[in-house]
Amino acid sequence: MDPVLAALRRASDRDLLPRGAGVLLAVSGGADSMGLLHAAAESADELGWRLAVGHVHHGWRGLDADRDLAFVAEHARRLALPFLHRRGEARRAARDLRLSPESGARHVRYAALHEMAAEARAVRIATAHHRDDALESHLIARERDGGLAGLAGPREARGDGVVRPLLAVDRAAIREFLGARGIAFRRDATNGDLRLARNRIRRSLAAWRASPGGADRIAALEEGLDRFRRERDRVEAAFESEILPSVRREGHATSVDAALLSSCAEDVLRLALERLAEPYARPGRAPMTGRERERLLELVASGSAFRFEAGRRIRFERRRGVLRVRRRDVGPVYHAADIPTPKMRRSVS
Repeated sequence: MDPVLAALRRASDRDLLPRGAGVLLAVSGGADSMGLLHAAAESADELGWRLAVGHVHHGWRGLDADRDLAFVAEHARRLALPFLHRRGEARRAARDLRLSPESGARHVRYAALHEMAAEARAVRIATAHHRDDALESHLIARERDGGLAGLAGPREARGDGVVRPLLAVDRAAIREFLGARGIAFRRDATNGDLRLARNRIRRSLAAWRASPGGADRIAALEEGLDRFRRERDRVEAAFESEILPSVRREGHATSVDAALLSSCAEDVLRLALERLAEPYARPGRAPMTGRERERLLELVASGSAFRFEAGRRIRFERRRGVLRVRRRDVGPVYHAADIPTPKMRRSVS
């Protein structure tokens, strides 16, 4: 069976994309998402999926972005699938939220996808991230001295319903799928901009593949990526079983037994501190720097009372055996997906 179709069948068998589920396909018009779109459409009757197509216009790239939207809409029409789109303002979001352009676009994109999924009554949002994307993310994290979450690459399933069923498939297999069916796709001119880290890494990987011994080098990278994924899964499982049941939300704060935290392995404690702080972080931003996190590890391990602020926003306070986390300026607490984005224009057909 074709690797792309096989990956979707596995996703169904493992309930990543449950049989009979409503699924919003995130389709930009590029090769990867067009592969996801057409493979899911081929599989839908057998697997019972109720598909809809979602496209996000980020408010940049001018006429090219307009053409992307029209291209995806036409393919959805040919496949007789509901088509939804949103027009966001990624530059404005980046400016207002003080994010990089890439992070601003990501924030707008996922907010729009969740909005469209709710409208389409989809329980899953499927994106076309694949094996090469995971390797690129891993190398970017290494370049930036990232933590375990970054080194392990994107998750196959997020807690908010976003799933990545093609993570075991490489870019070449998706191109072969499209070529065998004569399916066209759009090319994003910004993919050639080497000022962007991902584009530089992607070009390096292509050069390695074409060089003598390149296949072995890529295989070693993939083995390392898999090790980090297994380690991330182990740490997250420990957090969910040892810490999460004791976490309490109290109005505008989150609390947990400080002695329980102190007794955890360091890697589990590191994850726990990040998870406790995430609801109070700015959209698109990590809740704390690596230096702040390591200082917090020391304070929690000390067993003494303390007060510490991370990211000029999040207050950690240990008193009477309880660690409490809250916003410094106490007020309503939002998860990142709840933060309003610049008003989006909508369309459905």
